[in-house]
Amino acid sequence: MKRGRAVLAGLLVAVAAGVAAAEEPLPLHGFVQTASAYRLVRPRACPPTQRLACDESFVLGEGRARLEVDPRGERWGLVAKGELILDAVGGEVEGDLREGYLDLRFPALDLRVGRQVITWGVGDLIFITDVFPKDWVAFISGLPLEYLKKGSDAVSATGHWARTSLQLVLIPRFEPDTLPEAGGRLRFHDPMAAIEARRTDEPSPALERTEAGARLFRNLLGWDVSLYAYRGFFHAPAGEVESGPRLRLFFPRLDVYGASAQGAALGGVVSFEAGYYDSRSDRSGRMAAVENSSVRLLAGYQRELVPDLTASGQYSVQVMQGHDAYMRARGPGMAKRAAARHVLTLRLTQLLLHQTLRLGVFALASPNEGDWYLGPEARYQITDALSATLGINAFGGPRRAEYGQFEGNSNLFAVVRYAF
Repeated sequence: MKRGRAVLAGLLVAVAAGVAAAEEPLPLHGFVQTASAYRLVRPRACPPTQRLACDESFVLGEGRARLEVDPRGERWGLVAKGELILDAVGGEVEGDLREGYLDLRFPALDLRVGRQVITWGVGDLIFITDVFPKDWVAFISGLPLEYLKKGSDAVSATGHWARTSLQLVLIPRFEPDTLPEAGGRLRFHDPMAAIEARRTDEPSPALERTEAGARLFRNLLGWDVSLYAYRGFFHAPAGEVESGPRLRLFFPRLDVYGASAQGAALGGVVSFEAGYYDSRSDRSGRMAAVENSSVRLLAGYQRELVPDLTASGQYSVQVMQGHDAYMRARGPGMAKRAAARHVLTLRLTQLLLHQTLRLGVFALASPNEGDWYLGPEARYQITDALSATLGINAFGGPRRAEYGQFEGNSNLFAVVRYAF
């Protein structure tokens, strides 16, 4: 909390300085929003650590207000996005600095310093080279898709030369994924449900624990081509049992190397992405709780079928290295994962009523592991400022599978937003 106040105070000082230096009035934007999601499936059984997820009918019930300021000069820009959130279900109020960064532009270099959302790769809800933190609780609960991505406190420098660009990213303070947790509102498969005593060890800020990433990209023969490298940590925790017993959650070390390409072909847009995940904390695969190294591949295609109707599809496969070692090390209650996980996705988007009504559906399924996700959604732009969204988040499949474990959180959600 003190760190958040210090960051916010620094931003307010920077905004004041920006206002004083800017030649135009301070640009001020934002919105007020209410969102609710009603649980459609009642869990069949509840471990002691997930009683709230069984008793609560709503997985989401909140109101939030965002204020954005973005003063800009000839070679600089400042962005600050702060939110005040009222959790009506939990009866709590909290603040969040979603983004807050300073942009500096030089003849061949762009510099961004502060809390920022970093996005890599070409996948649609399938992340290979995009290793930066995600908020899966927001996604499962029915918040707008923008909330799936979390900000990182980072320095990003992008140099440009000879129609080629190189982005370097340094993240000194680790930000984990936001995942369902014991005692929370969401249902999930917890192989250690019997252990209620838990602690989480996050990588503390230090030079040797600074996350670092590099992206080299350019347009080549009409294709956007990128190479990626990352050195840091898995953003989802692993767990080990200590004496007590007590469950210790920690974040194993990870290196990622990858590439992507996207361009016009076959009457639409074709995408390819590949990545190798080097699980540095357990290259042998003998630690059951630590994710094994893996090879991840994706191919996608998108095109407009008729005016205002767009379709896209993806095929992705994740091949686990050292699968035999994983099977030998797998503990009681842990998922029996296949050596390769295959995933297919489909997205359809239809615009109607002069593009004020957007109907869409996103479907994801693993044909070999049997889990799936279905997300139909309708969004109506009532006025330029007022919009309403109604949709469903449906999960299914084996209860230990990646998406099947969230079946008890399937929900009908509604979001109303007024922007200014």
